[in-house]
Amino acid sequence: MQGDLFSRGFPKFNEVYYFFAIVSGKEKDFSKALKVLMAEKDKHISTLTKVLEDWTKVDAAAEKNRTVDDPAQKEIVPTSNALIAFTKRGLDKIQIGLSDHSLGLNNLKLSDPAFDLGMPADGPNNLNDPRHHLWDPLFNIAPIHGLLKVAGHCLDEVETKLNDIKAVLGHGIIIQDIPGQSPPTAINSRVDGQVRPLAKRLNGHEHFGFQDGISQPLLKGINSEEALGWDNYMQTDQNIITVTNEPPEIQDGIKAYPKRRPAWMVDGSFLAFRKLEQDVKGWQDLVGKFESTHCVSAEQCGAKLMGRWTSGAPIALYPDRDPGPVRVTNKFNYDVITKYRCPYGAHIRKTNPRIDGDMFKMARMIRNGIVYGTEFDDNPEDKRGLLFACYQSSLENSFKFVQKSWCNTATFPTSRTGYDAVVGQAEHEGLLHTTLHDLNDEDIVPGLGQFRKMVTMKSGEYFFVPSISALKDTLGSD
Repeated sequence: MQGDLFSRGFPKFNEVYYFFAIVSGKEKDFSKALKVLMAEKDKHISTLTKVLEDWTKVDAAAEKNRTVDDPAQKEIVPTSNALIAFTKRGLDKIQIGLSDHSLGLNNLKLSDPAFDLGMPADGPNNLNDPRHHLWDPLFNIAPIHGLLKVAGHCLDEVETKLNDIKAVLGHGIIIQDIPGQSPPTAINSRVDGQVRPLAKRLNGHEHFGFQDGISQPLLKGINSEEALGWDNYMQTDQNIITVTNEPPEIQDGIKAYPKRRPAWMVDGSFLAFRKLEQDVKGWQDLVGKFESTHCVSAEQCGAKLMGRWTSGAPIALYPDRDPGPVRVTNKFNYDVITKYRCPYGAHIRKTNPRIDGDMFKMARMIRNGIVYGTEFDDNPEDKRGLLFACYQSSLENSFKFVQKSWCNTATFPTSRTGYDAVVGQAEHEGLLHTTLHDLNDEDIVPGLGQFRKMVTMKSGEYFFVPSISALKDTLGSD
């Protein structure tokens, strides 16, 4: 497995998503270059073993840093890691250079139809995404064949690793940049992210202010026993996250046949990347209407929409005020939680109902993205948001199912729930609504009423993340 495919992902303060195209006529050269790239273990593309070792060092430093009050004096462990992934069109290009054997890509129409179609076609038609011509130029000016996701402790280290990999892959001869940008990144062919300021103790928080990435699928044999004990509910079978010879069933009503996948895809994973722009002022104005929702503050209203306080503490356990980060926990479910405490439409309840059952387990995905853009308080007119990246063994089971059937469906799980107020998308760019409740669990009318979405999907794509052995022995060639 490549190293980002577990709940903690790459250690990072900076991350670059570099999108590239394989030059026509150079497909065979690309496979040769890929073979060279993978020749020395962990030098360029990181294995899971290498990333786990990095986290051991980072955790040891974090333990020492507990007694250091000044963030500027905390030890930062040098790290750099990279992942490589391909779109279906990218795999088609690689196949051109592998004339001696077939990758079985025609099977993907049946096994993984969303990946075969690509997000530019699938998103607007099935997920209520904006039409493709409205996406950032980087994502609508030319086909994207591959992605390098490079992360590290500082931007200089990330740039060095990225440039080293591009050189091995023959940048400018075998691969080329996409001639378009994705603001606010002012460089063609890439999107840059960075954690929020450590000095302000905002690292790990997204731009609406909430601690992110708290509840993740946990894999036995990969995650520590301590992590597995911290969130018993999220212990997850490996075949939910990576392709195996024994794939899980498919969600009801979805036509996909994962057993038709070619064998070389085992130990790989499908990546859904989305650039999500956040309207911080709009969010502040929305939760500022807290008095109409029977909340006592904008912070409580926001927590009801998110399902957690900004610290990460679940509102299901702490409905009245934020108890702070010491109370961040995943040891809860919603069995006896009233709608007043945590509405059905709260983001974390919509996307992870914490219910046993195959439908809910199959919907899990590992999320290892990063925020982008400047701080709102410093530059309110700038663009900012989240570079969302999630891994799963089936896009149909996980990302697509959650976005379409849960977040975008106002009648899930009940007829009066409303949309996910954070990432929900109504048809035809329509207005959203979500239902909050009073102490008696009665609907509050009009509550927040109808409102425009606060998160706008600006661009994205589906990728496949091959295993290390597939990169070296199947997609790479001598």
